[in-house]
Amino acid sequence: MTDEGLRARKRRRTSAAIQRAALELALERGDLHPPVDAIASRADVSPRTFFNYFATRDEALVGEPMQFPDDADPTVGTDLLDMLETISLQVLGDRELDRDLILLRRDVMRQHPELFARRVVQSHEIEQQLIRLAERRAALDGTDRPHERGRIAALVAMGALRAGWMRWVDRAGGESLEDAVRATFDEVRTMVRTAVVV
Repeated sequence: MTDEGLRARKRRRTSAAIQRAALELALERGDLHPPVDAIASRADVSPRTFFNYFATRDEALVGEPMQFPDDADPTVGTDLLDMLETISLQVLGDRELDRDLILLRRDVMRQHPELFARRVVQSHEIEQQLIRLAERRAALDGTDRPHERGRIAALVAMGALRAGWMRWVDRAGGESLEDAVRATFDEVRTMVRTAVVV
């Protein structure tokens, strides 16, 4: 493994440790205001290191946002849904996901819906970018009403992405997140074909 690979892995581990510490303290304390010093101590890092990773305690609680690819290409894939699947998988990226950390965050969100609301804002930003890209693809395909078709397709894709995420979180093993998302997109295709046949 290269030095760059080792650094990236160490950075992911440190980020996860900080997030886990913040979430554990939020659960223990019953609020979303654990002191940064306490989070840093629990994560076995300095407060300075904490701020190298997260600007605020809230960021550590909400977690690192998904990133929409800067080079997202509306022409990839054989059709609109295929393009949306490809871009959705790029949004997820190749990061290592910690199921236990995700479940811990879900527990905190259940106790503190305001944290869930912050996460929804992140998701909404991705959704809007996906809609714009889908509208561009629908227009390139010469579709009637490309804005409407693109918006509908992007919202269906976001639903498939969320369903794949939930499938992966709820099933404790065997299936990668990418496979779970691909399976939900396949299910969407099956439903569309069935609806057309009927």
